[in-house]
Amino acid sequence: MAAALFVTGCGGDGRTSGAAADGKVLGQQDLERAVVTEKDLPGRTFDALPGPVSADITLVDPSSCQAVADAVGMSSPFPPKARVKQVISSAEGDHGGSMMLASYPPDQAAAIIPALHTALDSCRAFTPAYGFAYEDVTQMQDPGLGNGSAAFHLLQVLSSKGKKPLKVPVTVTVVRAGATLLTFQSTNTKDSDPAVFPQDAVDTQLAKLADATR
Repeated sequence: MAAALFVTGCGGDGRTSGAAADGKVLGQQDLERAVVTEKDLPGRTFDALPGPVSADITLVDPSSCQAVADAVGMSSPFPPKARVKQVISSAEGDHGGSMMLASYPPDQAAAIIPALHTALDSCRAFTPAYGFAYEDVTQMQDPGLGNGSAAFHLLQVLSSKGKKPLKVPVTVTVVRAGATLLTFQSTNTKDSDPAVFPQDAVDTQLAKLADATR
């Protein structure tokens, strides 16, 4: 319910969120305090993912899928002011996954979700300059979170010489909350069902971030 209170009145069509973002731009220490932990979600475990605070995008073919690839890689074309990444454990009914919080200058934060929606209109498959290919990109219903959001699922194609490719379901949800971008990603390595990111982590994270930016 806390997350619902946070998004009421500030959600809507993610395609229209290109206006300058409002909200406090969190620094690294503030962002680290705003991320969910075991204290917020007893029974879950969280492990930090190291990484540079930079625009670490990987170019893809076709280029029209770049914003989708950025979301999968939990990156953007802009260098964030601060960024926190972590892995969350799974529980019954979900597959756990990875999550990222990144703060940007307001105008840059506001540009990311509309660009992702535009890319999702036409992107169906892409191949990074290095790494595994992706296919069956499918835009899901906009979850209506924060100041703009988008969700999609796709298949990561793990190719091995002489063997049939393994296709792994991946689900990604991206939310803008003020000047902060949140990315939630889950992978299902057990079967062909869509991957499910922990909803309790999404709700708790949005509520905790709202408190941190008041």
